[in-house]
Amino acid sequence: MKPSFTDALASLKARWLTIPTSARQMVMLASLGIFTGLVAVAFHIVSEWIAHHTYHALAEYGTAWFIGGTLASVVIGSLLATWIVRRFAPQAGGGGVLPTKLAFWKDFGEMPASTAIAKFAGSALTMGSGVSLGPEGPAVQIGAATLSSTAGFFGVAKQRRRIFSAAGSAAALAAVFNAPLTAITFVLEEIVGDLNSRLLGGILLAAVMGALVSHALIGNQPAFQVAALSEPGWRGVLLCPLVALVAAGAGIAFHKGALAARLRFRGANWLPAWAQPATGALGTWVLGGAAFLYTGHLGVFGIGYADITACIDGRMTWSIALVLGIAKLGATILAVGAGGCGGIFAPNLFLGAMCGGAIAAGASRFMPLTHSDQAMLVMSGMCACLGAVIRTPITCILLIFEVTHQFVIVPLLLLATLVSQLVARRLAKEGLYEEMLRQNGEDPHHVLPPRDYKRWRELPAGTITCFKPVVIESLDQDRLKALIDSDSHERFPVRNADGSIAGILTRQEAADSLAQGREPRLAKALWVSPHDSVSKAQKLLVESSVNFICVGDYRQNALAGVITLHDLLRGQQGLGEDEDVI
Repeated sequence: MKPSFTDALASLKARWLTIPTSARQMVMLASLGIFTGLVAVAFHIVSEWIAHHTYHALAEYGTAWFIGGTLASVVIGSLLATWIVRRFAPQAGGGGVLPTKLAFWKDFGEMPASTAIAKFAGSALTMGSGVSLGPEGPAVQIGAATLSSTAGFFGVAKQRRRIFSAAGSAAALAAVFNAPLTAITFVLEEIVGDLNSRLLGGILLAAVMGALVSHALIGNQPAFQVAALSEPGWRGVLLCPLVALVAAGAGIAFHKGALAARLRFRGANWLPAWAQPATGALGTWVLGGAAFLYTGHLGVFGIGYADITACIDGRMTWSIALVLGIAKLGATILAVGAGGCGGIFAPNLFLGAMCGGAIAAGASRFMPLTHSDQAMLVMSGMCACLGAVIRTPITCILLIFEVTHQFVIVPLLLLATLVSQLVARRLAKEGLYEEMLRQNGEDPHHVLPPRDYKRWRELPAGTITCFKPVVIESLDQDRLKALIDSDSHERFPVRNADGSIAGILTRQEAADSLAQGREPRLAKALWVSPHDSVSKAQKLLVESSVNFICVGDYRQNALAGVITLHDLLRGQQGLGEDEDVI
């Protein structure tokens, strides 16, 4: 009897599993990196095709057609995208970077194929219809879900998927941006959180495969076509910190505005959740339509790369750049706040470019600036604005270099990044993704462990505290015996009748006291505040005779939780990577 296709597939899978793990992983990362690159390029092409047939085409038919057509486009596109995401993969909503980061740390990088499919369709419809969002965040999630789910099909256990999800993000980002170095550093800086990670080999391999696919299908052209630039003049260098300051301020305005808009939309109980992204998309229509009528530019709609290129080329006045920047800021805040299915990279690159373009065009009226000076100021603004929002400085520098292929701009990018990071850390304590995580009810310290020992020791002790300890309320022998028989813990805080903590009782001491019919002897309770550092908790654990400390207000002897050596070791576990990597 001729074997069926299913039997042949099962046989192939069985043979595959006989190959050594390290060799199998290397082959999978290379081949699946190519596949993920193909998916990412398809996502880029589909998004561009939809945009070409919606707001780009409508701009050719006159004002009335444009206003009415773009209204229908953004609303219908958002509603369709929302239905797809809510119906097939609710985790595919929003930007893409944050859910990928959560899956990497909370679920070992395991992501179903439905996430990639829903994100592909939802984001292509959202951006293609004209909503002011970008493709980079969706590409990260699409790539991670594609490679992770495919690896699962080939027998990779859930606990070993982190390398595949990270590599998938890098492959897709490299393909969409045609920027493999940026993809590698972004995944290491933002998703993994460690530039020295042992996952580097796999991430690099997948990113190279994704970039090769992009080169083969799209070409080796940079995202922004820029003529060769000369060295910056001293006037351009002096203006660079001002541009970086303004662009970073615009990035922080977006940061705070997006967080505020998210809270407002979540608190709008009168507005159904399925209608919120479409409502946010109306902001793009209003602001983008007004900007188009005033300037004749479409940059507020969609990703806006054409207007960024025009700004770099010096084909934009300061007033037009200012209007487009303000409109883009408002439109993107509303789109992100409403939960639109798209990323924030492209809008912030646009916003930074308009800041740099407005200052460069305005300054050129009072002082001589070369074309190279003006172009570099625009690029410096792009780097500063995005860096202020996502807090990955190396990624931002490499990104602007790779999307323009202009090595001469690197010194100004370094200067802009320095100013940007100073401003961002002064005006906002954490990056946008961490703040969004807190809005979602997650503690970044618990979900996203630090990647080096020094940073971990500086965390508050509350991050490793057990806040639901088993407390002994009475030392009556019958009640004590019942508790010891029913609970497996080795140490217990003992509470007095007034609520204060009398001391710590060990299981061995409890057993001895019951056997000898005497009152148990309690060890002294050592205290640490939840706001004290893990370093202090470590020191007290070593000093404690029972390796157990109480967490709370020691002045009032009020217990909030406990820390044991097990809690300490569990917290340290996140500092290591126990996966086999290449």
